[in-house]
Amino acid sequence: MKLSRILIRTPGLGATVLGLFAAIGCGSGSTNIIHTTGNYSNASLNGTYVYEIHGDSLGGFYREIGAFTADGAGNITAGSDDSSFNSGGLPVNFTGSYTVGNDGTGFVTFNSSAVAQGGAITLAITLVSSSKVDLMEADFFADSVGTAELQTSTTTPSGMFVFRLHQEGAAPNTNVPASDVGVFAISGGNITGGAMDENLGGSSSQLSITGGLFSAPATLGRGTATITDSAPFSTTLAYYVVSSGKLILLVSNANAIGSGSAEAQSGGVGAGLSGNYAFGSAGDDAFISGTATVGSLSANGGAINSYTFDAMQDGSYSNGTDSGTYAATANGRVAVTLNSNPSEVFWIVSPSRAFFLINSGTKVEDGTADLQTVNSFSTSTMNGQFAMVMDGVAAADLARIGPMNFNGSGKLTLAELVNDFSTGNGAQPPNGGGLTGSYQVDSSTGRIVGALSNSGGGLDLAMYAISGSDAYVLQTDTGTVTSGTVSLQH
Repeated sequence: MKLSRILIRTPGLGATVLGLFAAIGCGSGSTNIIHTTGNYSNASLNGTYVYEIHGDSLGGFYREIGAFTADGAGNITAGSDDSSFNSGGLPVNFTGSYTVGNDGTGFVTFNSSAVAQGGAITLAITLVSSSKVDLMEADFFADSVGTAELQTSTTTPSGMFVFRLHQEGAAPNTNVPASDVGVFAISGGNITGGAMDENLGGSSSQLSITGGLFSAPATLGRGTATITDSAPFSTTLAYYVVSSGKLILLVSNANAIGSGSAEAQSGGVGAGLSGNYAFGSAGDDAFISGTATVGSLSANGGAINSYTFDAMQDGSYSNGTDSGTYAATANGRVAVTLNSNPSEVFWIVSPSRAFFLINSGTKVEDGTADLQTVNSFSTSTMNGQFAMVMDGVAAADLARIGPMNFNGSGKLTLAELVNDFSTGNGAQPPNGGGLTGSYQVDSSTGRIVGALSNSGGGLDLAMYAISGSDAYVLQTDTGTVTSGTVSLQH
């Protein structure tokens, strides 16, 4: 198989990603979506939404965050965009338009007066709800995915926040990737302390956070920040406030490519892991987006009683089980030692959620874990129409988005759009149209095995359910590394 995203760093190009897109051409807003069912409309998208997207373009790999205001009638009345193509620069302002079909699918187009010749980018969307939207680049010149969430606050962040950053070009060394997971305290706009774990190009370390600041957010909840660690190194950031408990982050050091999020820490975090968790992670090895893993674990009293996983690395599939131990500290750090797999470090956001990274010398991978809320899973656990979004790499960059229907008794359908960068066609329905198939569920782990096909081919999936509403998903077909989430529409 061929993985095309070899780990080569692309320096800042002195122009925003919006400018790059406009110079190449306009979007694929006329792409035909196979509509299913639902009660959504343009009115379902109403308010200011904070987004993050990440992927590849003809100008190189990039990450991008921002906010846009939708008026409920198909118009984007204001927007602000920061990207790794404009590291350290000012945000680009834009307006635009959008359409939402009855099944929650549609398109969002961003225009900008700062873009040469009035260019645009177009994102395919699938609504999870009026508060959350899955995104996929629909244009032929880029391949990326992300999410947008309804903004409920624009106040200066305050309190303890657990954060996770993934960097394809790390700020301390843009020739290697990095995963950063940890916690910091914000008071009066200043970072007063914290700690973090870092895997920098395969070298893992524990660092103290010695200082930094968060500027007061301005238009659309945008601010800037600096986090200084004991290396010593200062990571600079642009950020957007989603709520009083969540921030979206973009690394803005020169030539760096990275983004992530921070969530307010709450509850009894010093006890470590307790219960059954589903998790998903992705990262880089010798190839950008060369690795991805989904799974579940059961933990209690310092023991990892079971650890079940499905993983793709450089197009090769593996699955298995493991066990181990863990040690927790009062600040929410949990060091996990597995018997047969690399060690991992979890930072507890709350007793039901954690960010984590893998301490591996051969890959840089990080993700999230969520407490499973179902004691015994079955085919009926997954029932209804779900928004699916996945990205990664096959022969070239590959992303997919759309409604997936579980019928509660083992039948599965998918009406997706696919952006296969190797074709240069942008977002398209799959050859052969919608896919149909079946799924089976493991009662104890929440592992779901799905197989879908049409006249054009097949798609095999492994999913781990958090609940009857959310799951992590991985494509298990040889020659691919694509992963993401499925979320019940409501």
